[in-house]
Amino acid sequence: MSDPSSDNTKLPDPVEANSFSSGLLRGFIGTAKTVLFRPRTFFPTMPVEGGLLGPYVFFLLCTSIFFGVTLGVNMVAAGGFDYRILPMLLVALCMPFVSSGIIFFVLTRVFNTTGSYEASFRVVCYASAVNLLAWIPLVGFIGQFYEIYLSTLGLAIVHRTTMLRALVAVVATALAVFLAVIYFAELLMAF
Repeated sequence: MSDPSSDNTKLPDPVEANSFSSGLLRGFIGTAKTVLFRPRTFFPTMPVEGGLLGPYVFFLLCTSIFFGVTLGVNMVAAGGFDYRILPMLLVALCMPFVSSGIIFFVLTRVFNTTGSYEASFRVVCYASAVNLLAWIPLVGFIGQFYEIYLSTLGLAIVHRTTMLRALVAVVATALAVFLAVIYFAELLMAF
Protein backbone atom coordinates (compact mmCIF):
# COMPACT_ATOMS: atom_id res chain seq x y z
CA MET A 1 0.00 0.00 0.00
CA SER A 2 1.54 3.32 -1.02
CA ASP A 3 1.68 6.37 1.20
CA PRO A 4 -0.68 9.06 -0.18
CA SER A 5 1.63 11.82 1.01
CA SER A 6 4.42 10.48 -1.23
CA ASP A 7 2.22 11.29 -4.25
CA ASN A 8 2.01 15.02 -3.41
CA THR A 9 4.00 16.17 -6.43
CA LYS A 10 1.16 15.16 -8.75
CA LEU A 11 -1.59 16.89 -6.74
CA PRO A 12 -2.68 20.44 -7.49
CA ASP A 13 -2.73 22.78 -4.54
CA PRO A 14 -6.23 23.07 -3.11
CA VAL A 15 -7.96 26.35 -3.83
CA GLU A 16 -6.62 28.58 -1.08
CA ALA A 17 -6.67 32.31 -0.48
CA ASN A 18 -3.22 32.64 -2.11
CA SER A 19 -4.40 30.72 -5.22
CA PHE A 20 -5.72 33.95 -6.71
CA SER A 21 -2.20 34.88 -7.75
CA SER A 22 -1.31 31.44 -9.09
CA GLY A 23 -4.32 30.92 -11.29
CA LEU A 24 -7.73 30.47 -9.72
CA LEU A 25 -9.19 28.52 -12.63
CA ARG A 26 -6.29 26.07 -12.81
CA GLY A 27 -6.40 25.55 -9.03
CA PHE A 28 -10.17 25.15 -9.09
CA ILE A 29 -10.22 22.56 -11.87
CA GLY A 30 -7.32 20.61 -10.39
CA THR A 31 -8.87 20.62 -6.93
CA ALA A 32 -12.28 19.56 -8.24
CA LYS A 33 -10.81 16.67 -10.24
CA THR A 34 -8.72 15.49 -7.31
CA VAL A 35 -11.59 15.70 -4.81
CA LEU A 36 -13.98 13.87 -7.13
CA PHE A 37 -11.64 11.20 -8.50
CA ARG A 38 -8.93 10.82 -5.85
CA PRO A 39 -10.49 11.73 -2.50
CA ARG A 40 -8.35 9.21 -0.58
CA THR A 41 -5.33 11.15 -1.78
CA PHE A 42 -6.84 14.63 -1.47
CA PHE A 43 -8.17 14.65 2.10
CA PRO A 44 -5.06 13.29 3.86
CA THR A 45 -2.96 15.99 2.14
CA MET A 46 -5.50 18.82 2.46
CA PRO A 47 -4.25 21.66 4.67
CA VAL A 48 -6.43 21.86 7.79
CA GLU A 49 -5.63 25.49 8.47
CA GLY A 50 -4.87 28.62 6.52
CA GLY A 51 -8.20 30.39 6.56
CA LEU A 52 -11.72 29.88 5.33
CA LEU A 53 -11.57 32.07 2.21
CA GLY A 54 -9.97 29.61 -0.23
CA PRO A 55 -12.29 26.69 0.55
CA TYR A 56 -15.29 29.03 0.58
CA VAL A 57 -14.35 30.39 -2.86
CA PHE A 58 -14.17 26.79 -4.09
CA PHE A 59 -17.64 26.16 -2.62
CA LEU A 60 -18.99 29.37 -4.20
CA LEU A 61 -17.69 28.39 -7.62
CA CYS A 62 -19.18 24.88 -7.43
CA THR A 63 -22.50 26.17 -6.11
CA SER A 64 -22.63 29.03 -8.64
CA ILE A 65 -22.24 26.59 -11.51
CA PHE A 66 -25.02 24.42 -10.08
CA PHE A 67 -27.38 27.36 -9.50
CA GLY A 68 -26.52 28.96 -12.84
CA VAL A 69 -27.34 25.86 -14.87
CA THR A 70 -30.42 25.06 -12.75
CA LEU A 71 -31.68 28.63 -13.03
CA GLY A 72 -31.14 28.63 -16.80
CA VAL A 73 -33.00 25.36 -17.24
CA ASN A 74 -35.86 26.54 -15.02
CA MET A 75 -36.11 29.87 -16.85
CA VAL A 76 -36.39 28.10 -20.19
CA ALA A 77 -38.95 25.61 -18.84
CA ALA A 78 -41.03 28.19 -16.95
CA GLY A 79 -40.64 30.99 -19.48
CA GLY A 80 -39.17 33.43 -16.95
CA PHE A 81 -37.36 34.00 -13.68
CA ASP A 82 -38.76 32.33 -10.58
CA TYR A 83 -38.05 34.54 -7.58
CA ARG A 84 -38.61 31.65 -5.16
CA ILE A 85 -35.08 30.48 -5.96
CA LEU A 86 -33.52 33.52 -4.25
CA PRO A 87 -34.13 32.33 -0.65
CA MET A 88 -32.64 28.97 -1.62
CA LEU A 89 -29.55 30.73 -2.93
CA LEU A 90 -29.17 32.74 0.28
CA VAL A 91 -29.51 29.59 2.38
CA ALA A 92 -26.94 27.82 0.20
CA LEU A 93 -24.42 30.64 0.77
CA CYS A 94 -24.66 30.18 4.55
CA MET A 95 -24.83 26.39 4.54
CA PRO A 96 -21.14 25.50 4.81
CA PHE A 97 -20.79 27.65 7.92
CA VAL A 98 -23.86 26.18 9.61
CA SER A 99 -23.31 22.55 8.64
CA SER A 100 -19.62 22.73 9.59
CA GLY A 101 -20.63 24.03 13.01
CA ILE A 102 -23.08 21.20 13.58
CA ILE A 103 -20.59 18.61 12.34
CA PHE A 104 -17.83 20.06 14.50
CA PHE A 105 -20.12 20.04 17.55
CA VAL A 106 -21.20 16.41 17.01
CA LEU A 107 -17.68 15.14 16.40
CA THR A 108 -15.91 17.05 19.18
CA ARG A 109 -18.62 17.16 21.85
CA VAL A 110 -20.52 13.93 21.29
CA PHE A 111 -17.67 11.71 20.05
CA ASN A 112 -14.84 13.62 21.77
CA THR A 113 -12.62 13.74 18.67
CA THR A 114 -9.80 16.08 17.80
CA GLY A 115 -9.96 18.49 14.93
CA SER A 116 -11.03 22.05 14.35
CA TYR A 117 -14.02 23.92 13.01
CA GLU A 118 -11.81 25.09 10.14
CA ALA A 119 -10.90 21.51 9.20
CA SER A 120 -14.60 20.59 9.19
CA PHE A 121 -15.39 23.67 7.10
CA ARG A 122 -12.72 22.78 4.56
CA VAL A 123 -14.07 19.24 4.16
CA VAL A 124 -17.63 20.52 3.68
CA CYS A 125 -16.52 23.08 1.09
CA TYR A 126 -14.35 20.69 -0.91
CA ALA A 127 -17.00 17.94 -0.83
CA SER A 128 -19.27 20.42 -2.62
CA ALA A 129 -17.37 19.54 -5.81
CA VAL A 130 -20.28 17.20 -6.57
CA ASN A 131 -22.37 20.32 -7.25
CA LEU A 132 -20.50 20.68 -10.52
CA LEU A 133 -22.54 17.75 -11.85
CA ALA A 134 -25.58 17.90 -9.52
CA TRP A 135 -27.68 19.71 -12.12
CA ILE A 136 -27.80 16.52 -14.22
CA PRO A 137 -30.95 14.75 -12.93
CA LEU A 138 -29.80 11.18 -12.18
CA VAL A 139 -26.17 12.18 -11.65
CA GLY A 140 -27.35 14.82 -9.16
CA PHE A 141 -29.27 12.26 -7.13
CA ILE A 142 -26.36 9.83 -7.03
CA GLY A 143 -24.01 12.74 -6.42
CA GLN A 144 -25.71 13.49 -3.11
CA PHE A 145 -24.68 10.08 -1.84
CA TYR A 146 -21.17 10.63 -3.15
CA GLU A 147 -21.04 13.96 -1.32
CA ILE A 148 -21.99 12.13 1.88
CA TYR A 149 -19.14 9.70 1.23
CA LEU A 150 -16.66 12.51 0.50
CA SER A 151 -17.69 14.39 3.65
CA THR A 152 -17.52 11.24 5.75
CA LEU A 153 -14.09 10.32 4.43
CA GLY A 154 -12.69 13.82 4.86
CA LEU A 155 -14.12 14.26 8.34
CA ALA A 156 -12.84 10.87 9.48
CA ILE A 157 -9.36 11.93 8.35
CA VAL A 158 -9.27 15.47 9.76
CA HIS A 159 -10.93 14.53 13.04
CA ARG A 160 -8.97 11.27 13.38
CA THR A 161 -12.06 9.18 13.95
CA THR A 162 -13.90 6.27 12.38
CA MET A 163 -15.94 6.46 9.21
CA LEU A 164 -19.01 5.44 11.23
CA ARG A 165 -18.69 8.37 13.64
CA ALA A 166 -18.08 10.77 10.77
CA LEU A 167 -21.11 9.36 8.94
CA VAL A 168 -23.28 9.81 12.04
CA ALA A 169 -22.15 13.47 12.20
CA VAL A 170 -22.95 14.00 8.51
CA VAL A 171 -26.38 12.34 8.74
CA ALA A 172 -27.25 14.18 11.98
CA THR A 173 -26.30 17.45 10.30
CA ALA A 174 -28.35 16.66 7.21
CA LEU A 175 -31.38 15.88 9.36
CA ALA A 176 -30.95 19.04 11.44
CA VAL A 177 -30.62 21.18 8.31
CA PHE A 178 -33.59 19.45 6.66
CA LEU A 179 -35.81 20.08 9.69
CA ALA A 180 -34.66 23.70 9.91
CA VAL A 181 -35.40 24.27 6.22
CA ILE A 182 -38.89 22.79 6.60
CA TYR A 183 -39.54 24.96 9.65
CA PHE A 184 -38.42 28.16 7.90
CA ALA A 185 -40.30 27.24 4.72
CA GLU A 186 -43.48 26.90 6.76
CA LEU A 187 -42.80 30.27 8.34
CA LEU A 188 -42.35 31.85 4.90
CA MET A 189 -45.53 30.24 3.59
CA ALA A 190 -47.45 31.70 6.53
CA PHE A 191 -46.70 35.23 5.27
